[in-house]
Amino acid sequence: MKKLLVTTAATLMTVAVFAQGTVYFSNNAFEKISTGALGSAASTWAQMPATAGLLNFGLFYGTGATQPAALSFLGVTGYNSATKPGLIVNAADNSITALPVPGTTPGETDVWVQIAGWTATFGTNWAGAKAAAQTTTGDYWGQSAVVNAAATAGGLGPTTGPGAIIWQLPSGTDPTRIAGGFAVFTPVPEPTTITLAGLGVAAMLIFRRRK
Repeated sequence: MKKLLVTTAATLMTVAVFAQGTVYFSNNAFEKISTGALGSAASTWAQMPATAGLLNFGLFYGTGATQPAALSFLGVTGYNSATKPGLIVNAADNSITALPVPGTTPGETDVWVQIAGWTATFGTNWAGAKAAAQTTTGDYWGQSAVVNAAATAGGLGPTTGPGAIIWQLPSGTDPTRIAGGFAVFTPVPEPTTITLAGLGVAAMLIFRRRK
């Protein structure tokens, strides 16, 4: 009997040590990710295409009264869907319903999160992607607002999920959730680049006519 009690206690301690609060990381059909040119109007943004290997997404998180002043980077935690335009998924193209937040426990409420998206070829180097997206056409960077992940969700979700909803629901106006998705941006091509590209197309058309 004593042996059984010791084993049970050890099991409970292990569960307690590894139990982490979770968030429902994937967005929904009403809060899709968009792409656009830096400085452009929202009316010109396009829905993120369903192209495999285009973008990585990562979670930034923090807890305590000092947050969201300094959020920690969890790593690449999602990808753009190859079949569902505008949605964030896992490597198997499924929704991420229970993403663990390090250092937290289920039910915890003072947890702040932010989601960023960037060109997938940069891997975990989100900072490099952010810098490149200021100057190199075709490189993308974008981020959501910082929100309290569990302010109105009854705390973070259980380790097994489902996680706390951090995206705005279709009929909701909850200011503590990510609303409207967000956009990832790439620089506008230089006017000279656009001109050269136009000249190149014109030259090809002239060459074809002569042939």
